This record gives sequence, C-alpha cells and structure tokens, in this order.
Amino acid sequence: MAIASTGAVSASDIRTEYGLSGAVSFSDLYRGGTHIRAKAANNNGINLASSVPTSGAITFGNFRGTAKGFRYTFTAGATDQNASALFGSDYSVNYPKEIVIDSGVELGATSTAEEALEIDSGGAGTITVTNNGTLTGAGGAAGADGGDAFEAAVACIFVNNGTVRAGGGGGGAGGAGGNGSYSSTSYNYRRSYPTYYWRYAGGVIEYRWNNSGSGVAGYWWQTSYGNYRRSTLKDGSTCEGCQGYYQIGLVSNVSTSGGSGGSGGVGAGYNQSSSTGSSGSSGGTNAGTGGTGGNGGSYGSSGSTGATGTNGNASNGSSGAAGGASGKYLRGSSFVTFTNNGTALGGTA
Repeated sequence: MAIASTGAVSASDIRTEYGLSGAVSFSDLYRGGTHIRAKAANNNGINLASSVPTSGAITFGNFRGTAKGFRYTFTAGATDQNASALFGSDYSVNYPKEIVIDSGVELGATSTAEEALEIDSGGAGTITVTNNGTLTGAGGAAGADGGDAFEAAVACIFVNNGTVRAGGGGGGAGGAGGNGSYSSTSYNYRRSYPTYYWRYAGGVIEYRWNNSGSGVAGYWWQTSYGNYRRSTLKDGSTCEGCQGYYQIGLVSNVSTSGGSGGSGGVGAGYNQSSSTGSSGSSGGTNAGTGGTGGNGGSYGSSGSTGATGTNGNASNGSSGAAGGASGKYLRGSSFVTFTNNGTALGGTA
C-alpha cells in the first residue's frame, strides 16, 4: 500500500512500505539501490517511487505518495498482451508489479491460441492485476472452441471490477440429408415381323415363330419381375402380332444423394458477434435436405449442435455435429488468487 500522498511521512511509513528492518541510513534509500529499484530501460511501466532521488539530498518528503513496485496501466485498448513484454527485464526480478486496465478499456485476444492478457512464466515478486475494463477471449470458428480471456502461469492476484469474458464456441455443422431413389424406365423400339413375335426377358429380346409356344402371333409375355411393359406401337396404340415398331421398357432404380448440412455460426468474441448457422442444401429426387448449422455461442457459452438432416426414402438423415465449447475466463486458476467484484462469463481451468 502506497505511503499517503499528503501529510507527514515517518520513518515507520518508509520501513513498512519498503520492507525495511534494522538500522537504515538515508543512503540506503536512494532509488537504484538495494531497497528501491530503478526501472530497467525496457520496462514499459512506471516506477512508483520515481520521486525518490538516485543521489544527493534526500528527505522524508521525497517518499510522499510513493510505493514499492512498478505499474503498467492500460489507458487504451490492446490485444494479445503478455506481462513479460510490459515489464521487460524487471519481470523476472523479485519486486512488486501491478497491471491496471482502466474503465472503458478493452483488451482482446485475436485468436483462440492467444489470451487478452497472460501472466506468462518467468515472473517474480508479487504480481497484481486490477481490471476495471473488459478482457475478452476470441470467438470460436464454426464447430471450434472459443478462446480464453485471462491466463496465468505464475502466482498472481487478479481483482476483477469490470468484465472478463471467454469467447463463445462455434455452432456445429448440420447433418447430411438421407439418400433417395426413384424408378426410371428406358424404352427401346424394335421392328416385329408377321413371321414371328418377341418378348424382352432377362435383358434379352426373345423371338418365337408363329407356330411355336402359345401359337398366338405377337403374344407378349410378362416377366416374373414385373419390370417390363406390354408392347405398344410407336404411335401409342397396342397390337397383338402386328408388323411395326413396338416399344419395350426397362425399369431401373436410380440412387440420389442427400443434401449437405449447413455450416455452424461463429461464437461471440473480441471484435466478433455470434452468428446463426446456415441452412442445409437440398438433396436429389426423394432425398433429404441437409440440417441447419447450429448457432454460435454468446460470451462464455458453447455453440449449439447442428440440426439432423431430413430423411430420404432410401436412408435417414444423419445427426448434426456438436458445437464448440466455450473458452475460459480464467485459465491457470491454481496460480491465481481471484476476487470478482464484476462480471465473469465462462468457466475456469
């Protein structure tokens, strides 16, 4: 806790703030010495004891409003932030460090492989994060998991006074429609002469002389499969034993494919709103339509499962795919002392 910024400063105040014990001289209190560190050149934060001189005259008044530590404050939005990059070489030094996100400021993750803010490995000293703004994970693509908002790989304190929200999962794809089939008849024309008559059986045209078989010229046999038609003249009239062109038809089954399932929607995340799934495509004749894709999840929620494709007359439609899981608002919870005074959306891991 910082020394008061107004009023008198005592030796006890200085001892308490900077963790001093035993005999201490003013020369021990210069900034850059053993007890009060100077800031490294690549440390982007501020030194909370910047008013303490590095040499020359030093008074109790120089310590008014100071604190032991470095602080980095986010006053504008940023993405994919790592604490080590904020404090440079001082990150690994056993010295207090603070990260503050101002009200109205959003830190976001640009992909599910990143976090809005990560307290990465290698940090030392007490690390405190105070969020007064918003930390947002990346939204999941169609069918994919959402991203995390905050992650810690070393011990830290996280005080949330604003919003920390995981990315929503993407919606699952819709199932394929069932397959269909239909009958198709192909016709051929053959000339029949008065001296014989014929039939179409087993895929072969059979000819019979007038004085054989039933003895009825032009008699048409039905096959046992029932898939051939009575002979007809090409002009559509029927005839038993007449000379002319006769029509025969072969019935066959044609298979058709079911429609494809629709794509799932994306999950809500940094700079990304959740979206609804798209409709499935139509199938062939007597085939089913693909199912609609599932909707993307809102912040901290999983995506919806895609709809089942409709049945065809040859097979049933398939089930839709499950939606992606939500990301975590806090990953690495075993390292974090978490105080929530605001809103947290998603889970922890």
